[in-house]
Amino acid sequence: MNTRWPKRDKTSDGTIGDAAHASRSSDHNPWVKDAAGVGVVRAIDIDVDGIDAAWLAEHLRQRGRNGDRRLTDGGYVILNRRITNADFSGWHAYTGSNPHTSHVHVSFSRSRYDDRGTWGIVGGGGSTPPPSTGRSTLRQGSTGQAVKDLQAFLNRAYPAYSKLVVDGAFGPKTTAVVKEFQRRSGIASDGIVGPQTWTKLGFR
Repeated sequence: MNTRWPKRDKTSDGTIGDAAHASRSSDHNPWVKDAAGVGVVRAIDIDVDGIDAAWLAEHLRQRGRNGDRRLTDGGYVILNRRITNADFSGWHAYTGSNPHTSHVHVSFSRSRYDDRGTWGIVGGGGSTPPPSTGRSTLRQGSTGQAVKDLQAFLNRAYPAYSKLVVDGAFGPKTTAVVKEFQRRSGIASDGIVGPQTWTKLGFR
């Protein structure tokens, strides 16, 4: 993570849970025991600021779907009120008290948490949102590079339902994908990419 995004914010990073975590069921507590009987914390939180959080979460989901043993057997990812399905086939709504909008939560396998190896993050497809978007509000009828950037990002981060032609034209198909993302994120499904939708996409 630090190699991929050396200037990322670490304010919301975390591993070992505080007293609040200790009072409830959480993978930030050392409830898994290793062969020597030592408690293991198998969860990490990664601050969303300074990284492409949506790409990272989807990248990890795809690794789980492809059988990465460090994630299967009880692992999962949470971001922006969404949690991976048990088999990493997709996402569904997360209704816990913490919406996980400030960080990506990753819980690793109950048995393979110590496995080492590349995660495919360094040099991966993610990038921080291009300056050309300017976080401007985009809607059906918008055109130009900002729309291309949005379309390319949606295809990269959400391939399960975004297969847009990256043409810079915000037409009905782009609107449909944006509405689907908004619906899954629990916000107004109006097809308009404004501040709330940019935040849900992991851009601040």
